[in-house]
Amino acid sequence: MDIFETVLPFDARTHRQAATYTDTPDPEHQRTRRVWGVEPIPLDELKAARKAVATDLRWQKETAGILINGMQVATDDRSKTLILGKRAKGRENPDMAFRWKAASGAWVELTGAQIIAIADAVADHVQACFDREGDLHDAIDAAETAEAVLSVDIHAGWP
Repeated sequence: MDIFETVLPFDARTHRQAATYTDTPDPEHQRTRRVWGVEPIPLDELKAARKAVATDLRWQKETAGILINGMQVATDDRSKTLILGKRAKGRENPDMAFRWKAASGAWVELTGAQIIAIADAVADHVQACFDREGDLHDAIDAAETAEAVLSVDIHAGWP
C-alpha cells in the first residue's frame, strides 16, 4: 500500500516538522495517509540562529568599508592590517608623506597624522559594529518568547 505524506502548514520562522507522524488508512484510495507533526523550535535554538544572523550582519557591515573625508577606505581584514601597520609608521613621523591607494583605486598622498586619523576612524567603525552586534545579542538573550526574538530588529542601527 502506498503512503501519501503531508505536513500541516506552519510558520517556519518559529516551528519545524517534527520527527513524529500519524498514519491513517485511506482504503478508498488504497493508501495510508501519513501526516507529519509540527513542533515549535526550542527558544534556545531560535535565539542561536537569530544571533548568528546578527553576527553575519556585523561582519558584512564591518568589512564593507567607510567614507572618510570623501575617500572610500576599505575595512576588510587585510586593509585593517595594512592601515594599522602604517599607523605605527605615522606615529614615528606624523609629518612624513605616504603614498596610499584608496579603496577606489586612486592614489593619494597622506601625512602620518592623516594615516593615524584614518586608522582611528576605522577602529571606531569596527568597534561600533561589534557594539551593535553585542546589543543585538543582549536583546535576543533577553527575549522570553519566539515572537520577542523575531521582533528584535537586527537590520537597524548599524554604523
